[in-house]
Amino acid sequence: MPTAGPSPIRVLYRHYGGENTKPRPDYYSKTLALASLLRAAEELDHAPELVFVNDQVRPGRLLTLMESSGEVVDIRGGSDRRSLRTTFSREAARATPLDTFLWFAEDDYLYRPDALRRLAEGAAGLPQADYLTVYGSGALDVAASRRRVVEQDQPGAGAAAVSLHGLDWYPAAYATSTFGLRVGTLREDLRLLRFCALSGGAWDQTSWMVAGGYLPFTAAELGVDLFPFRSTPPSGWPRALARGSIRLAASARSLRRPSRRRTLFASDPELVHHMEAPIPGARHELSTRTAAVDWSTVAAETAAWAQDRGIDVAPEGRA
Repeated sequence: MPTAGPSPIRVLYRHYGGENTKPRPDYYSKTLALASLLRAAEELDHAPELVFVNDQVRPGRLLTLMESSGEVVDIRGGSDRRSLRTTFSREAARATPLDTFLWFAEDDYLYRPDALRRLAEGAAGLPQADYLTVYGSGALDVAASRRRVVEQDQPGAGAAAVSLHGLDWYPAAYATSTFGLRVGTLREDLRLLRFCALSGGAWDQTSWMVAGGYLPFTAAELGVDLFPFRSTPPSGWPRALARGSIRLAASARSLRRPSRRRTLFASDPELVHHMEAPIPGARHELSTRTAAVDWSTVAAETAAWAQDRGIDVAPEGRA
């Protein structure tokens, strides 16, 4: 990434009109998530471009707030991976300066008020980072990782961390679909990112591992799909074989030249919170700094900020 001062941030906020059945904290609402992003945008020296990529969104308070805050783009994705693949292609095709920083955001994350400002600092001050994230505590052991990801024993920032304006950034072991990169990097990695989104399972993690030059699957994992005859009913063989073929091809694409292997850096502490109730084993251990963040307080302060501006953060349909 270039280091010549901060470039404008373009936020691609992907919103799905429905809900899933994941357990959520009591304070959760998609309007609260959006309000927290808007609150964070106020701390930037230069207003970001806000683009709301909407999939099957009905008229209502949330859509009205989006229309008053930025550009609204309607798509018909039908799934997270389809909407992201569409957004990747759309952004790569735009006539945009190569150093424009793109932030791909999901619609159920709670932002600290300093999240976007810190992200802009990272984009400007970390020329060694191709991808950035502000969520996730798994740290990459750079010395031990060859073609397989090896994580540090302790989550969060370690000896390889870089401090910028009092915030530590470290080589990260994984990313979700909430991450950032430059337009130039997106164009170079477009085919890879679109392809890896078809791999099923934790495809966002697969995408990062392949971009970083790490094998995303073990031989045993590939064998389950490529040789489904032992453990899968016959009706599931076609799907398993198709998935296995894609995963095998993704593994081959991870064998990149050293000059093409991407780097991912993450902040410690995390600056955004995925608003899901804790599920044992669902994610990596939190760093000490992240575990100390009181997200319920962030939610309450965001709700108060929104109320002062006439924004109702209660879920639609609930008074």
